[in-house]
This record gives sequence, structure tokens and C-alpha cells, in this order.
Amino acid sequence: MAPRKANKNVEKKLTETVLLPNDERMLEGSPIPWSHLFELARFYQSFSAEEQAKIKLSSWVEAAKKVANPAELPEQLFAGSKRSGKIDRLARIAGPLKELFKRAQPKKTPEEEEEHTLADIQKLIGCSINLDLSKRTDNSPLAFIPRLNPPAFCKPNQLNRSYGAHRFIHLKLSDQLSSRLRPRASNRTALQKSFREFIHAPIRIGNRLFYFFLRKENCLWFVASEEPGWESTKVFINELLDLKINKDMTVAKWAARTSLLLSATQSSIDIDPEDIRRVPDLYSDSLVISKDLLSSVADTLGLSYLPSCIEGSIRNQAFVWRLGPPSKDEKIQLWEDQLGKASKHVFIKFRARPYEFHQKRFVLQEESFTILLDQCLSMGPRPPGKSEIMTDGAGIISRAAATRVCESLGRKYDTLPCLWVVPPEYSAHNITPWIEIRDSQWKAEPIEGYTFHFNLCRISRSVTSSSLGKQLLPVLSARGVQNKTVCSALEEHITSTISDLNSSDPLRLAEVLSRSGGLKQTRRAILDRISNVQHNPTAYRTYGNDPVAPNIDPEYGESWAFTTDGLHAMSLVPFHAEEQVISMLAAGFEPRNRYIVTKLRKIKEDKISNAIKFRVPIAQSTYLYVMPDPTGTLKEDEAFLQFSSFEDYQTGIKLSNLVCPAIVSRSPCVASIDARKINLVDNDILRDVYYDVLVCSIQGKTSLLSLLSGGDYDGDQVMVIWDPVLVQQFHNVDLNKHPRIVTDELFEPVQLGTVEECLLEAYENNPEEFVKTAQLIQAAGLFTPNDAGSYSIKHTMAEYLFGLDNPLTQKLGEVYVKCLDAPKAGTQLKAEADLLLKKEYENALDKVTFPNGKKIIHFPVKSYPIPKYLSGDPKFSFNGAARAIRFEFGGKPHILDEILKMGYALLKTYKEELDSKDIVTHQERFHDRDEDLSQFFLERKRFYEFNRSEPGACEIWIGILRPLQRAIRNIAGEWGKAIAEGANAHVRDKIWESEYGPGTGGSGKNSKHAYDVQKKYDEMSYSKAFEYQPGPEEMELYKFDLDEFKLTIDLYLQGLGPTGYALLKASCLAMCCNPESFCPYDIAFREICHLKTLARQKKTHLSSTGETDMIDIRAPKSIVTTSYLTNVVKQGTLLGRSKPQAHSDPV
Repeated sequence: MAPRKANKNVEKKLTETVLLPNDERMLEGSPIPWSHLFELARFYQSFSAEEQAKIKLSSWVEAAKKVANPAELPEQLFAGSKRSGKIDRLARIAGPLKELFKRAQPKKTPEEEEEHTLADIQKLIGCSINLDLSKRTDNSPLAFIPRLNPPAFCKPNQLNRSYGAHRFIHLKLSDQLSSRLRPRASNRTALQKSFREFIHAPIRIGNRLFYFFLRKENCLWFVASEEPGWESTKVFINELLDLKINKDMTVAKWAARTSLLLSATQSSIDIDPEDIRRVPDLYSDSLVISKDLLSSVADTLGLSYLPSCIEGSIRNQAFVWRLGPPSKDEKIQLWEDQLGKASKHVFIKFRARPYEFHQKRFVLQEESFTILLDQCLSMGPRPPGKSEIMTDGAGIISRAAATRVCESLGRKYDTLPCLWVVPPEYSAHNITPWIEIRDSQWKAEPIEGYTFHFNLCRISRSVTSSSLGKQLLPVLSARGVQNKTVCSALEEHITSTISDLNSSDPLRLAEVLSRSGGLKQTRRAILDRISNVQHNPTAYRTYGNDPVAPNIDPEYGESWAFTTDGLHAMSLVPFHAEEQVISMLAAGFEPRNRYIVTKLRKIKEDKISNAIKFRVPIAQSTYLYVMPDPTGTLKEDEAFLQFSSFEDYQTGIKLSNLVCPAIVSRSPCVASIDARKINLVDNDILRDVYYDVLVCSIQGKTSLLSLLSGGDYDGDQVMVIWDPVLVQQFHNVDLNKHPRIVTDELFEPVQLGTVEECLLEAYENNPEEFVKTAQLIQAAGLFTPNDAGSYSIKHTMAEYLFGLDNPLTQKLGEVYVKCLDAPKAGTQLKAEADLLLKKEYENALDKVTFPNGKKIIHFPVKSYPIPKYLSGDPKFSFNGAARAIRFEFGGKPHILDEILKMGYALLKTYKEELDSKDIVTHQERFHDRDEDLSQFFLERKRFYEFNRSEPGACEIWIGILRPLQRAIRNIAGEWGKAIAEGANAHVRDKIWESEYGPGTGGSGKNSKHAYDVQKKYDEMSYSKAFEYQPGPEEMELYKFDLDEFKLTIDLYLQGLGPTGYALLKASCLAMCCNPESFCPYDIAFREICHLKTLARQKKTHLSSTGETDMIDIRAPKSIVTTSYLTNVVKQGTLLGRSKPQAHSDPV
């Protein structure tokens, strides 16, 4: 859609991109809620221009005003209409949001309360648009195609929390459009010119105008100002970051700082500015100052607190001192050049930036001190070279503040933030929630009286074993790790995993499945979001103590609604195959169950395939956050690592703190220097505080993270390997002989100038010019060539052919890493540098030949070769023009080729084994029906069908059981056909979405029902069972009294309850299906598992009691710990194990 002139301009000569034309009726009476307005725009955009001209928007508006739930708009507007076909193809509003609107509709509340409730909901609703480029013919103009997505819960970021999501829409650019906006061309392309016009033109949706103001990666954010126009947009942009206060900031940094508002964060606590402590960063040449001396300096500077470090200058040379470990020594450490020729004393000017309460800002304070030589401790000559920053991005948060942060998130105080480090000392009297912010963390100057809000990005957690990746493996090989060592580790992992998964012992099988990282992450997410709810993560079944008023955290109460039968809406079929199998094992199914066997086959194939894709699992490794040592007690090349709950799955031993050598690496890992062997040591001070985080030394010439591809401590994560075989074979690269190649001169800034030079004048004089200039600054990264993918391929190929330590390989790797950070840093690779690097790369390839002497490239180069192990990976494809090569260079096979070769052999071997096992298992189990599942229905059928003379028996059979059996039999008969139709529908949806955009097909409707038979099954609800009316023939045949008939049915259903009726349906489905059919598991997984549990409990623990006792049986109690399987086995809830069963009360 190209920008066009509006029919009614809000401002003179204003060009708009119209998604929904304005209509005066939208302004009459009560305004239309934002969610309804955006839905009307979605419907409007689904029609062609000719069809849009025939639409009467006034009728749409009137209908929208009468509907409280936007999910009901399609039925209100298009029921029985010819236009309903296209609307049916649109993605629908998700269930949780639909339920939120449904619950927010007041029944008997004042009108003011209704408006307040709906207004609060609107602030939570985020609206997004996918932007793509139209398919252009020879003469057609460039046009951008918007694909409006259904309203959804907004993204958790500071911007939405501050202003409400109803004020914004965000456009996500397609990968194709983003790529075409970034050509490496000397002149601006026609597409770039058109896109600049597009972002300058506001977007109209009804009576609201949205102006582009912010960008993060490929997402553009538009704001609807309260008074549409350039002036109000100008004021809003300045609110994000005050321009006059930050006038010296470069425009590139201004764009980067404001985009932080869009980072995914979680709100926690407010910090008053007087509780903010500004401190300097520590450097490689920083020394120690005694606590007593620092206290006297702090008192003189007027500080009400003792900082962790202090900045000072000697002879106008700035320096930083830090507090050391507790000591009686009252001296300050100095280098020889700082002491100079002083005979009695040294003059030091200390400085700090405390918060001045009256001025409401941080004010620089300086005081000169005379330090006697007796208080100075000479540390010898200063290390040569430039000092390096050692605490880049890492601050300190008080324990009181950390406690409040965790309490605001509903967590225990054993989860420590990574970017903000808790001080090692503990004082029961320190209850002030303060935070230290270092200079490297101080991004911008706030306005006077600004209250600092602590937005939490991520926290450190208990960690598990990790895997060696595609980038790290060549580095390990280059540093001495033998290929056969890695291949043996992979083969051993696959062999042991398949052996474990072939086990007939449910305990052993469930233990192996529970190691899945994705499974653990999903369980953790569920438990984090639900409080005070009985939840069993192993079975994915959640029961509310009170279905009418579920005890759920209000923040998630709406999106985690309970179903009518008292079960949680998210407790249907588990997402992970591992979770499905564990659920069935816990319920009592045997490992030879056909459904379990099929799922296990998928798990086995996935585990083998993932391992072959260069993810070699290593039990003695992990991936975790890293932080600098706040005590300064760790020596150079030392680190501290302590786990809260880590188990080596090979040995079964739980580890605490490690004391051994280890390899540390960080992604991206492209050079020999990007992996280092260090010593993990014990530390008395750190041992009491820090868990699940790697504490690195701040001593030495440079920080550990700086060595690892230029990392810092602002939330980076590293991989730590302490496997003794790998560590013993690995040796560090000599930093003096192999320094990192500097490539800074190959890059240039995308934008030049400061805020004052580029924005302030227009801000004061011309709002329209200011907004458009700010828009171009924000969007500049979209037009910057993105060379990261190209140089990733070049580096991979150079490493494959020439080795990791080749100068060309190192240069290409450094350029690749620099390109990754270029968008954030506001830089780009120079055009002339790009040409020179390509020429150097081609010249190097021209000298390489195949073993038969044939060159691997020919000029002019039409297709570049890539390694064989990358030929099937689309991320390393040259649009199908690449040629895969595989040969031993220098007589040494590449490690990834070796892994690929061995992996394919293992996959072939085990696939044949899996095929043969499946055939045997299915033949044995096909005629073996699981009677436990149908028992619940059959007991009632046998009693009421064959004992009709009993009072009420005939009514229950005719009014409940027989209609249910007939309907379920039809569903079971349609299941096979539905599966085939569902597969065809999935293919049709893919074709449709390729033409009309993602999410427009049936697969994007966010519905839990995959097939029509599932809808039919769900429509047979508990409430509808009360509505059955016998026909005249039945009334005459059985001589029913209608009132007595209805009373009998009502009493029986009330006694059965929603849960009992759900189990009755599932049991009937199991009875009507073929033996071992997947239909019951796919349609009613939770009820099937529950039926198995009931049958097992009845056999082992319960006497043959009446149906009321059976109905009252609840599901197993919560099992929420990591070692849940031990509890399950102790209580005797797993059957089929090789050991004798335990007989005790049910869990």
C-alpha cells in the first residue's frame, strides 16, 4: 500500500497510509474501543479496492459499538453474508484474549465501572502488522502490503507499561523486504526512496493517526498521539529521552538508547534517585584502597554511603581504587609512577557524583587529599600497555533491593540477577534498597527528579548440562582436542540414550525423558506463572481448589482460565512428546503401549538427528551467566563456579562447587582465542553468596570476557566444560604470538553528529522537520548493508580450507563478529573494505585444488563452494548456487565432516532397528485392548442397559448413556477420515499463506481444535447433556413421565459432575475405537490418563464400591520437584517396573 492523500487532512498537505478510512460516526457518542477499531481495519484490508468501495463503514461502526467482545465482530458483521468466506480465512483472536473480554463484561454494574474495566483491558492489547513487498510486474509501482494480525496480549516492555499498549502499533518487516532495503549500492534505490516516504506518512486507522517514532531490529513502532499531529509527536519523542539534557550524545547512541524501551522486560520496583550510587568502572590497573581510608574520603565528599570503588587523579591522571578483602591494613595501593619522587606525601584529588536533593540531580564533587607515604603501599611498576575495563556493564545491587525485586516477581531470594550482583558482605542492619550504577551502565542523563524503575530482563537459574556447537567444535579441534575424542563422546551418548529409551522399566525410562532441556524449561515456565494452584507438571493436569474462583495470580488469572470441568485450559495434550510419555507412565500405562512406542520412536529419531546436527552433548558442561569478581580475590585465569542443583547424568552425582581446570567459550566463537582454559577454584567469600553463575577474576591485563570475542558483563552467557579428557587435550593459544586482529579501520559510522547538531534546532523551530529527521535517524539501520551472513559463510569456508589460525580466516572471523554488532554500534563495513576482502578471499580460493588437481573456483565466480556438512543447511546457502565440497586438506579430515559421517551411519543403523521394533510391537499390541479405559463407561452401560426394571435405570440409559454412545461412535468412525483431511488442509493453508501472508490460513487461527471431530467432541458438553428430550416414540414405548424423566437425568448428571461426565465421554470413546487406536489419546488425553489412574487405584487400593465413590476420586496430588519420579515410585504409582511394586496409599 503506497501513501496517499487523506480525504480529510488533519494537517495541511498531510499524506497518510490509510488502513481504515475515517468516518464521522466514529466520533459520535461513545468512541469505539481500540481493539474493535483495529479489527474493523483487519476486515477492511481483507477485501480488494473494488470491494472496499462498496463497504458501508457506518454500518460497521454501529455494529462495533454494540459489541463488547471484539471476537464476536465477525458473526455480527458477516453472518450469512457473501463476504463471510474471506473473513473465515482470517486468523481469529486467541482464546485467552477472547476469554478476557468475556469475563470483563459486567452484568449488573454501573456504566462508569464498565468503561473503566474495558479501558484497562485496552491498555493490555497489542496490535501488530506484518509488512511485505508486493509482487511487482514490469510496469507496476512499488507497494507495501500490510498484513494485520489479530489483537493479542501486548509485549512486556517499558514502553507498553508506561503509556499503555493501546497507543501503539508495531510493524514487522518481512525478511525479504529487510534484505532488499540493505543493498550495497552507491546511490539510493527506488525501494529505499519509497520506504522513506512510507515511514514519514502517518498510518490512519479510523479516527486515529499513528506516527513512526522508534525502531528495534526489523520492527517499527508507531504512536497515536493524543492530539494527532507533528507537534504532539515531537513532544512524545522528547519524553522518551530529554534532548536538551543529552544534547552531546551522538544520534546513533540516541537511537540505540531509546530502543531499549522495547526490550522484553519485567516490571519490579522503583528506586529513588537518592538510593542510586554512581561509581566508576574498574580497570586492569586498578588497585585497592582500605575501608577506613575510603570511609574518610566518602565523608569528606559528602557521601552518605560507602562506595565499592572511588575515582581519583594524581597529577591530572585519572585512576580508580576499589575496596579489597577485609584487612587491618589502612593503606592505599599505588604504582611506582604515581608515587614518583615524593618523600613525605602524595596529593590525590578524589571525585564522586552523589545525588543532590535540592538540585534533584547528580552533581560532581571533588576534594583533594594529602596521603602520607606511610599510608601508601607501592605495587611496583605499572603493567605496560593500555588499561582494559574489567567490569563493563556489571553493577551491584543491595540485598534489600534484590529481595524486593524477587518479592515483586513472586520468587524466592535464591534467584540472583546476573547483570546486577549482590554484594558479598552481609549486614542485618543494611535495609536500604540501593543500587550502584557504573559509568559503563550510565546510558543517558535523566530529567530532574526522575525515579529509576528496575526493569528485569532475565535472572540466573539452576543450570543443566550443555552441548558442543558447530562454532565451538572447530576451535576445540584447532587447540588440540582430537576428533576421535568428540566422535566417541557423540557415539557413546547416542548408544546410551537409545539403550535407556529401549528400557522396559518405567522408572528408568521416565528418568531419561526428564533430562530434556525443553521439557524442563516448559515446566519451569508453567510453575512460574501459576501460584497457589495444585499443578502436576509431569502429567500436565492442573486442578483448581475452587473451580468457581480459581486461586491464580491476578496477573495471569484471565489468560490461565479454567475449563468448565474444573481442569485447567492449558492442561490438554502436553506439547512435548517426552511429557506425553511421562504422563502416561505416571498414569499407569506400560512402556509397550503402542502410543508410547510411537512417541518414543519420534524422540529417539529427534535425539539422534539433533546430535548429528553438531550438538554433541557433554555431561560435564553447562551454559550460564558470567559476572566479575566483586571481592577482587580471584587471581588471573581463575574463576569460581558453584551449583545450586546440578546432576551429572552420566554418573548420577550431584555437584556443588568445582575445583578443576575448565574450558570457557562464548558465542560467537570464531577464533582460537575465543576459548580459554582457566582454573576453577574454591573461595570462602564467594562460596556463601553466588550460585549458578561463573565469577571471573578482575586481575590481569584484560578481562576474560573481553578475550572471548569482545564480550562484556552486561548479561552475557558462556559455556563451561570441565570434562577431563577434553580439558586435558586442550591448550590455550599464546596471546603474545597470536594477538586478535584489529578491524576497526574497516568500519565507519552510519550517522555522524550529535543530538544538538542534528535535532535541537528543528525541535525548537519546526516540529514536522524534527519528527521526520528523528524518523530517518531511527530507521537508518534498515538501510545499512547487513554483511554478517555473507562473512559468516566466508569465515566458515576459510576455516575449512586454511585452518582456524590462518590470517585470512582470523580477519574474516573478526569482520563477521564486528558485523553482528554493527547495527547496535551504528557502524557499517566500508564499501572499499568489502571489495578488498572479497578480492582477497577469491584469490585465496583460486589457489586451492581438489585432490585431482582441479581448482575449486573459476573466474568469474558464479558459485562459491561450501563445506559438505553445510550443504543441507539453508542458513549457509547462496540461493541454491553453492557447490558442496568435501576433501581432506593437508591430510587432516575436518572435525565436522567426521561427525557428519559417523552420525549418518548411526542414524541408518538405529532407524533400521526402530523400524523392526515398531513392526513387532504393533503386531503384538493390535489385538490387545486396554480394558481399563473403557471400564468406566462399560460398568454403567451394563448396569443401566440390562437392569431397566430398576427405578431410574431406563431413564439414565435412554437419556444419557445411549445418546452419548451413538454420538461417540460417529466421532470414532470419522477419525481416520479427519486425519487425512487435516493433513490436506494443512497443505492448503501453507499454499494460502504463501500467497496472502503468514497467519492468514486456518493454521493461524490459534484454535486448540485441529479437526472437526474434535470440535464435535468438545460440543458434547456437560451442560448440553441436561437438554436431552426423548422422542414421542420413546415416551410411548417406555411409558415415561416427562417430569420424572427430566428429574432423574438431572439428579444423575449432578451426581456425576463435570469431571465425571468428561471421564464418561473419554471412556466411551475408548470403547468405540479400534484397539490401540490413537483417537482417544489425541482427542481426550487428560481424561484417558485419569481413567488409567482410576482403574489402577481401584485394582490396588480400592474396594468395589458404588459409583459415587468412584466419581469422588481426585487426580494424584501435586508433584512439583525435580526428583518427582522418586516420590512416584515410593508411592507405587508407576506400574510395569521390573522390581516388586510398593503397596501404599495413592499419591
